[in-house]
Amino acid sequence: MKTHRFRLYSSILLFLALAKLAVVSKPLTLYAPENLISVAQVVAKQNGLILTPIASSADYWLTLDGGRTIGREPVAVCIDAGTHIEVPILDKSPLLQSVPVDGYLPHEAGYPKYREINLVTRPLSLLEKLWQGIRILKVGRTMSRVALDFQPTVVALAGDIMLGRRVGEKILEKGPEYPFAKVYSVLQAADITFANLEAPLCITGEFINLFRAHPAAVAGLKLAGIDVVSLANNHILDYHQEGMLETWEHLNRAGILQVGTGMNLQEAVQGAVIDANGMKVGFLAFTETWFLYSRKGIEWVAGSCPGVAPIDLELIVSNIKRFKQAGVQVVIVSLHWGVEYSQTVAEKEAELAKAIIDAGGDVVVGHHPHVVKPWGFYKGKPVFFSLGNFIFDTLRPPLSEQGLLVELVYLEGLRDVHLTVTRLNDCQVELTKLPPPEANVIIN
Repeated sequence: MKTHRFRLYSSILLFLALAKLAVVSKPLTLYAPENLISVAQVVAKQNGLILTPIASSADYWLTLDGGRTIGREPVAVCIDAGTHIEVPILDKSPLLQSVPVDGYLPHEAGYPKYREINLVTRPLSLLEKLWQGIRILKVGRTMSRVALDFQPTVVALAGDIMLGRRVGEKILEKGPEYPFAKVYSVLQAADITFANLEAPLCITGEFINLFRAHPAAVAGLKLAGIDVVSLANNHILDYHQEGMLETWEHLNRAGILQVGTGMNLQEAVQGAVIDANGMKVGFLAFTETWFLYSRKGIEWVAGSCPGVAPIDLELIVSNIKRFKQAGVQVVIVSLHWGVEYSQTVAEKEAELAKAIIDAGGDVVVGHHPHVVKPWGFYKGKPVFFSLGNFIFDTLRPPLSEQGLLVELVYLEGLRDVHLTVTRLNDCQVELTKLPPPEANVIIN
């Protein structure tokens, strides 16, 4: 009988010990009310906590009142149906446009509107304190380390850049920084800046078509903070493959990535990935082939010879999926397409853009028409059919002298899309205060 009791008591004690060990070793949990769920997801991810919907069992509660302040969440002021509304940044859709407050946007240091996010430990009864034991110490130690850290990632997208002809003469006269001098502050402030480079940077190569820029012009791109350029366009082979190969050399030396061309098709569609603030942003670039023109016949599309990546839906989709499978969070697809100087969006362009978003693309950005075309959202993802000219000499003023500079603000997803109208003045781009076009196509 005593033996049976001993076994029973031993089993109970072992069960209690294991249960207590489980309580001590289980992950720390966080509870948040409905109005703080979005920010709680970020706090949990950044601090290794488990988000729970059960307040009575959580170790910590997130609150707007009392407790220890762990961070500040910007509260965006937006215009919705003509009315100003305030939306916490993590609850904001990119379809709502943030407006500046005291000259600052929500992602910028100095923005004055925010809500303080606080953390408290859940009150425990005496029995819970006895039962939890040293877990209370663990909760207390971790409490002092929990923090909310907002690190927005800004991706800037610019239109066509052509640094030859009259622009090249200005560079020779005033230096490589001249075309970009009035937009440096914006471009350099972005975490990643992308544009379409419309002419080879070379002194070698056989004349085939039209454009060539002196290699010294690459210094202007570098000073402007441009990180990656598309070469998938109808001018990169204007001085034959040799001119394109030399362009690669100058870009590589300047630390500027190129996408859309390669020694073969596999290289041309390889793309580039940049890590900014822990977020992987991938770039792919393709060009239509019907307008590829040379005064001497050469092969443009990468294959047996170096060349460009052609617009082909199957090719685009397969490489978007490759990026996503590799953990790239944001995939930006650049397309050199459309009819020059046309501001109309063709049905086939809209359908291609939708197919790219459906395949997992996050942004579609267009070049080639030399004028600004409509833009919009599809499934919450932005599509820019043409950003127009960014740096160019005179083509067909006045429309060809305007462009769009896009700033995409990511903070646990896309939060804002800011557009600035740019203007070319004597081969130099400048920012204007003109109202940018509103999103008005393919919105679902």
